[in-house]
Amino acid sequence: MEFSDLYKQENSPLVRFSPDGRYIAVVVKHRLILRDSENPKRIHRVYTCAYETAPYIQEVEWSPDSEYILTASYATNRVDVWSVDGDENWRCAITDEVARVEKALWARDSRHVLTFSELDLRLSVWSLLEADDRRYIQFPKTRPSGLSFHPDGTYMALAQRHDYHDYIGIYNTDTWQLVREIAVDTLDLAGLRWSPDGLHIAAWDMAASYTVVVANAAGIIKRVFRPSDDNEDDDGLGVRSCAWSPGGQLLALGGFDRRVRVLNHLTWRPIATLAHRPTIGAAAADVFVEVEVGQTLAQASQAAMASTPRHHTRFDLDASAPATIRVVTPLHDAPRADQRAGISFTEFSADGALLATMCESMPHALWIWRVATMRLAAVIQTLRPVRACCWSPVESALAFATASPTLYVWKENNGCHLYDIPSPTVAATALVWNPNGGSLAILSKGVFSIAYMTE
Repeated sequence: MEFSDLYKQENSPLVRFSPDGRYIAVVVKHRLILRDSENPKRIHRVYTCAYETAPYIQEVEWSPDSEYILTASYATNRVDVWSVDGDENWRCAITDEVARVEKALWARDSRHVLTFSELDLRLSVWSLLEADDRRYIQFPKTRPSGLSFHPDGTYMALAQRHDYHDYIGIYNTDTWQLVREIAVDTLDLAGLRWSPDGLHIAAWDMAASYTVVVANAAGIIKRVFRPSDDNEDDDGLGVRSCAWSPGGQLLALGGFDRRVRVLNHLTWRPIATLAHRPTIGAAAADVFVEVEVGQTLAQASQAAMASTPRHHTRFDLDASAPATIRVVTPLHDAPRADQRAGISFTEFSADGALLATMCESMPHALWIWRVATMRLAAVIQTLRPVRACCWSPVESALAFATASPTLYVWKENNGCHLYDIPSPTVAATALVWNPNGGSLAILSKGVFSIAYMTE
């Protein structure tokens, strides 16, 4: 593992690799900087945005073909599109004169920009090819989780509500006309997601209602899943996270009840319910526990000279039976206490062989499940709460961070490895993989570094 130097950035959620992996975009005040992902010292372009209100840049998004990049300032009701490799002076400015823009994103053809208006008044479609070409779609809701594109970009599924009922609208992205409208039996549709194979759409209800609707593009409801219908215990709480397997054959639903239900694509019934319990039985899985270790003489000398000492740790296999997972109970009057529960992270590996999950009430633990057997493969316990985790887009490597100057990487059959970030002042709070899988950005307050996979 090799690390780049530290570079300035001022908004970690807006650091983006281009889809082709060539560039990384970062925000510094009112400037958007494109750096070479292989050599961050090399700056490709700098865009100066004429936004007058801080925070200046509130959105950054690459077009799917990597030829354009979008910036937005919702405070000033303005969206700009910039050319990456074309004319440096070319710019497209988008302003909605009727209602303030609250979200901007790309269509899959990279030639249309979608904007959500305040109060969910409408979804606007702006063309980069013709200045006067605008389309409007009424009654959108739950932006942006309520919008999903077909894998080939030909159709868009949009959550809508009118006449006191929730619907899924299917739109043709060539004409932006409604092709089909699907009525769904939900109280307040919270989100939807198209399957990777493009055959099905999964939509889930608000947090207080565990209802998941699976429909195909033809508008046929394949299943309305409620745990209570299958004689399961239902505590009245709904879905917090959702993930399709890469092949679209499995749908993992992470609930507020600390359980992940995995539905199959044939019957749309659970083939497994993965419970996250504070105790793990003997031989159930490998349990990796992070522990502090003593320093060598050289490390102690470096720590004495450093303004911020580094704590050295390693992972040991927990041989105790049963192993215990630390549980954190939030205060009821704490901010967002109602959201510190349930499965906050659910994601399949690139090959679909593994499933990683996190339970909000056990923030020091990562759970990794083997999909073929639906059994627990490993549990990783860290000293600090896990702040970010994500699978490599090309292999079964799980990277995670704990707001410390350490990058953690778990691989099946290789266990858990720790890599010290060169600067001990870095507190890694977010990770972003390069789409080519060869590197990932490590984000800390005010700075970022790129880690390159050399193994």
